[in-house]
Amino acid sequence: MRFLLLIHNNAEALEGFTEEQLTEMAGGREQVAATARELRDTGELISILALQDPGESNDVQLVAGTPVVSDRPFLETKEFLAGALVLECASMERALEIAGRIPLVEMRRVEIRQVRADERTFFADLTEP
Repeated sequence: MRFLLLIHNNAEALEGFTEEQLTEMAGGREQVAATARELRDTGELISILALQDPGESNDVQLVAGTPVVSDRPFLETKEFLAGALVLECASMERALEIAGRIPLVEMRRVEIRQVRADERTFFADLTEP
């Protein structure tokens, strides 16, 4: 089973800290790297995504058949999606166990969702008559 771990950030709560300080507060680069290597070596870590802050994003919406692009944050919220991990695990329990080991979980909320369809099933569904 695949799981998506969504790492949320709250800019207000972490205001004043550099990324380096946050990494150190979460156990340091060596701990982060060791955990990532271990999960990669077991085949459970499929992908890691670190996202730019929402101020760097664009939104697109189709309005009357025309794409309208906006460079402002879509939602007025303090919390935003900061990154994600894709895991291949035997169960939700294992995904929860892994999420609890992610150093950032001490300072950021991590949401875990089972992947309903991924590229394998998506493309397989397209080829069926």
